[in-house]
Amino acid sequence: MPEDRFLSFFRLSLPAFITLQNLIRTDIIFQNNSYNQQADPTIQLACTLYHFGQYGNSTVRAAEQLEIGEGTTRLYVYRTTIALLRQLPHYLVWPTKGSLSYREMRIGIDNSCDFIGCVGFVDGCDINLQYAPSYHGETYMNRKKKYAINIQGICNASRRFTYVSSGFPASVGDPSVFATTNFFRYPHLFFAKPDEYILGDKIYRITRRCVTLFKDPLGRQEVGGYRWFNWCHAHARVKIEHTFGILKNRFRSLQCLPIKIRSAQDHC
Repeated sequence: MPEDRFLSFFRLSLPAFITLQNLIRTDIIFQNNSYNQQADPTIQLACTLYHFGQYGNSTVRAAEQLEIGEGTTRLYVYRTTIALLRQLPHYLVWPTKGSLSYREMRIGIDNSCDFIGCVGFVDGCDINLQYAPSYHGETYMNRKKKYAINIQGICNASRRFTYVSSGFPASVGDPSVFATTNFFRYPHLFFAKPDEYILGDKIYRITRRCVTLFKDPLGRQEVGGYRWFNWCHAHARVKIEHTFGILKNRFRSLQCLPIKIRSAQDHC
């Protein structure tokens, strides 16, 4: 298969696919004691990535396109998702304070904007649900009148996530969700120096570690540099919006997540 077609189908380049395959193929979930051996983890990963890359109820399309039963497709997606989640703490991690990667993160932001001491950009994103939840469904309704869950993310200057938190329905506002995260509650675990901070939208709570926009009417005022500050702030912080956009464009199932929430366990 040509590389551009491979990328279109499975949302990853071939080298990235091989790397990911090598990471998860030894996971215990792909092993069993039955005489009926599972399909190769490579096939299960390919099926899962195709599913993630399609909008809406993509297990049906994945089954038809890959000529696999729909139930088998769901099983492949479940297994691979579990294996990927087990790898998550090793790759989506805040750099250790004082480490080379931490210094590179700060230098990258220092070189990309005028906010010296900034180490990240925070924002929230709603992940729309294809099906209305039957478990406290009204709490999932967002301001756009769609059912969704709330995701909080922090990224660096390279538009890579360094911190992600989820677990709340979309009716809970970004500042309330962010206030429950370890990043907000225990900042000493994340920041190396007293002058370091992150940039957030004006909806977030202003703290020593979170610098937000000036609200109107002060934010529109030219005298004092308030309007200029807001422009520089928005110009820098837009990277987190780009990061969420890149993620949802790469894996289109996040634009309309095909899951059914019927209980607290489904929500988790």
